[in-house]
Amino acid sequence: MCRGLFRLALITLVALAPIAGWAALVTLDLQPGLTARADYLPGAKNKPAVLILHGFLQTHNFHTVRNLAEGLASAGYSVLTPTLTLGVTHRGQSLACEAIHTHTHEGNAREIDAWLAWLQQHGHHRIVLVGHSMGSAELLLYLAARKPKSAVQFIALSLVETRADIDAESLERLRRRTQQKLARGERDVVRHPLSYCRNFSAVPKTFASYLSISPDRLLAAMRHLPTPATFIMGGSDERLGAGWIERLKRTGNKVIVIPNASHFLDGEHEFELIDTVLAVIKSAS
Repeated sequence: MCRGLFRLALITLVALAPIAGWAALVTLDLQPGLTARADYLPGAKNKPAVLILHGFLQTHNFHTVRNLAEGLASAGYSVLTPTLTLGVTHRGQSLACEAIHTHTHEGNAREIDAWLAWLQQHGHHRIVLVGHSMGSAELLLYLAARKPKSAVQFIALSLVETRADIDAESLERLRRRTQQKLARGERDVVRHPLSYCRNFSAVPKTFASYLSISPDRLLAAMRHLPTPATFIMGGSDERLGAGWIERLKRTGNKVIVIPNASHFLDGEHEFELIDTVLAVIKSAS
């Protein structure tokens, strides 16, 4: 489980919120000069731990992640909410779309590996993986490829595919151009709409990595998941491709749609999301 990816886990107690009590701020040295951060809320030993992964360019303090973490912790679950470094040590803020991005989906997978190893080293051998938005896609591909024995359940919130907001023919040309730049070893910055970014700026390796998270790749990965999977979607999510929820339903996996909820499943739907996730976890226990 990639235990060699880190040398030290330093835990400092900090107050998070009254509902969650005390949280541990965990730092993880992934390599020299690159340290990752997470919040850890310890819970009952007889319950599985829950790892919640944030969405594209966000942090573990994103409100959808934080509210859910607090709700699960109040129900007695140990919860770990890591922030992917995206190449920035001790990252504590979301990254701007226009920043020059050099991180990759593959690098994110190695960090997920390290955090699962951290949980196991701290006595958690049954882990529920929960992702929001692009975090769901990251975890889905990670699970299908690596099949970690500690993962017992997967819950995807507002699963999105990488969208370039262009037609299929133009998208294929963009992929070919990016791959050609990559093959030639070029590092000139690619600027193009991606996900919610109108002007995502990245080196070719980064752009190609995220562009590869296509709807077809995600749907194919669902056939190779080693754990039960549940997809919780907002009925009014405007960030999804046409017909995406119906395509998810046709995979045979459990799909729960929260009527009128947005991509962030927040506001009046915040507590419904917590109750739904708790029910899904309990149903598989």
